[in-house]
Amino acid sequence: MGSASRWARILGLALPACALSVVHAEPVFPVSNQAALARSAALPTLGDVAVPAAGQNDYRLALDWTNEYYAGNTADESMILDGETQRYTFGWRHGFAGGWSLDAELPLLSTGGGVLDSTIESWHHFWGLPNGGRGDAPQNRYLYQYVRNGQTQLQVDHGATGFGDAQLGASYAVAPSLALRAMLKLPSGSRTKLTGGNPGGALWVEYDPFAGSARWFGFIAGGASVNGDRGVLNGQQRRVLALGGAGAGFRLTPAWSLLLQTYAHSPLYKESSLEPLRRAGLQLAFGGRYQVTRLTAITLGFEEDPVVASSPDFSIHADLRWR
Repeated sequence: MGSASRWARILGLALPACALSVVHAEPVFPVSNQAALARSAALPTLGDVAVPAAGQNDYRLALDWTNEYYAGNTADESMILDGETQRYTFGWRHGFAGGWSLDAELPLLSTGGGVLDSTIESWHHFWGLPNGGRGDAPQNRYLYQYVRNGQTQLQVDHGATGFGDAQLGASYAVAPSLALRAMLKLPSGSRTKLTGGNPGGALWVEYDPFAGSARWFGFIAGGASVNGDRGVLNGQQRRVLALGGAGAGFRLTPAWSLLLQTYAHSPLYKESSLEPLRRAGLQLAFGGRYQVTRLTAITLGFEEDPVVASSPDFSIHADLRWR
């Protein structure tokens, strides 16, 4: 079986089979920090520098399948983050005259103990990466627990299925290779189920350093977000965050591209010595894209955490784009 067939079958496990026609725009990965404790923050996806033409509709179906594990303690704190999430997202962008576009995104989350624990331990062993104590924890457990100064601040041990925080956005093409973007996060998720529930917004700029290249595409982005006070650990959540990222793609052939991307943000929480709360986040995504038709593309990638414990140590991303 060829590579294209294998990728199509993998994507078909998570996304409905569609005979559609998709975007020719060249973002890299529409990914961000998928940790449960990051869902209270307005962390937009980066990389869509190209604003759709007037009247054009771009669509996206995506799966982010994330497994995270952390266990640690200090004299005053202890924390366990152990669970798996499948995040299904439908996204839409519409172009208007004058270089403007509007977009919307609605995620559906399914959380639980999952099935990836043993696969991830094997993945880490194969690449010589640390398992971070995974081998000492029960397989496929779901437990999010945080105790501070003897008081339980977080205790969730049952998975759930429900909508996450919806996002509305706008973009303006300042120049062909420079876009100004804004995002509003609506609290449509649930704080008690760790699917969101905190309002916020973000403003950032994106620049394409490869404009005009026939083989290369990508972006450099930077901005900030402001977050509400209804997050899961609202007393410790930082209200203002810096965020940014960079990514590049290389077209091996007209149909196949290799992709690499980083996404960074300042620490999400304060007043803690535990790594998931005090550290800045950095995610590394890598993978490839197959251009099925001129208007249709499939992307598959994997994420790791170069800054250990600041974000999930393993995530699979797959998306289908069309227009």
